[in-house]
Amino acid sequence: NGQGTSFSDGVGIVVLKRLSEAVRDRDHVYAVIKGAALNNDGSDKASFTAPSVRGQAEVIALAQADAGVTADQVTYVEAHGTATPIGDPIEVEALTLAFGGKTGTQHCAIGSIKSNIGHLTAAAGAAGVIKTALALREGVIPPTIGFETPNPAIDFANSPFRVATTAVPWPRGPQLRVAGVSSFGVGGTNAHVVLEEAPPRA
Repeated sequence: NGQGTSFSDGVGIVVLKRLSEAVRDRDHVYAVIKGAALNNDGSDKASFTAPSVRGQAEVIALAQADAGVTADQVTYVEAHGTATPIGDPIEVEALTLAFGGKTGTQHCAIGSIKSNIGHLTAAAGAAGVIKTALALREGVIPPTIGFETPNPAIDFANSPFRVATTAVPWPRGPQLRVAGVSSFGVGGTNAHVVLEEAPPRA
């Protein structure tokens, strides 16, 4: 039933510091940025606002390569997720492509903070990073509000993804927890960041 974005206003502040310095200074580390990528596919698109599978898939794969992680290590993706009838299927298709194609494993939860607080426009990416860092710290993936039935154009059953409809426990395990955060701008600028859980404090 998604009919598109609900716009909102907000600001996000993220303090960045080298991990070695943060540990030395005994700062509280919420998450570690393992890798990031940025591209622009504006020249390849049908219109100014149209999303692009290829551009989004490329930026996600580039960020994972920069982070030195494989797609199977990523267990949560904070999607751009604007609830548009065309944009969401394209985003899941791009994610599925970046994660190695149709698998049906559904090992990775997916959600969008826009269901909770709306689209913060220029601050939307920062909001997604903050939500994901808090999820890593708390060991819980928050639910995506209002999701009942998937868009029929999205084939979740044959993808690596499942929508987090309830609070999903995300406990520490033998492998470090890894998440991806996507933010896509009008005009073709695509960004993806790979976050990892913070090391335990001494």
